[in-house]
Amino acid sequence: MDLSALSATAPLALLVDGENLSKDRAPEILRLAARNGPPQVRRVYGNAKAVTGWEDHGFRLCPTRPGKNAADMLLCVEAMSLALRDSFGTLVIASSDRDFSYLAEQLREIGKSVIGIGDAKAPVSFRNTCASFLLLGMPTDGPVLADPSDNMLVKVRTVVKEAGKAGYPIASLGALHRMGVRISETPEKTWRGWLTARSAVFACDPKGPEARVRLRG
Repeated sequence: MDLSALSATAPLALLVDGENLSKDRAPEILRLAARNGPPQVRRVYGNAKAVTGWEDHGFRLCPTRPGKNAADMLLCVEAMSLALRDSFGTLVIASSDRDFSYLAEQLREIGKSVIGIGDAKAPVSFRNTCASFLLLGMPTDGPVLADPSDNMLVKVRTVVKEAGKAGYPIASLGALHRMGVRISETPEKTWRGWLTARSAVFACDPKGPEARVRLRG
């Protein structure tokens, strides 16, 4: 999805995992979310202690009952309600928790745009299920790219796209080291693992010496 095409006035819902991110990050979270439109809905989830102070930044406090993962579950329920009942097309999920990968996948599959916001520790599994993931702690005028491997993704996608429907040999991707692409420096360590972690972008043949990769869609 071309995020630059999103309307600057299209309302979006901003949902924050208050047990994962501190209220001190509220101004930065709001600034990053506003890049995609005005956050009409601003909610923060967590136990009463975790959400205190967010109201000073215009957030609706959503304290949870005692229980394991209560904040995560309530955020997920309300995200789906906003998407299906209230027809929000864009939802911003602010957290560095991998568990929200499932929510992002479901929203994406029903045609919603999911923007993630979180720290550098946010796992690849969550980042790659989002249309875009914005990193906290970046310079104000920094790029709107989130995954440290975004540059690598662009290069690999370009090579695979040029191969067309025939696909690009997975075994030949190692040659991309000439472009500064080194799979050994990624968390996955192997090309198949890296491509599989980005299954929303790439489709791989079954394992084998002649296996190829193609772009989805």
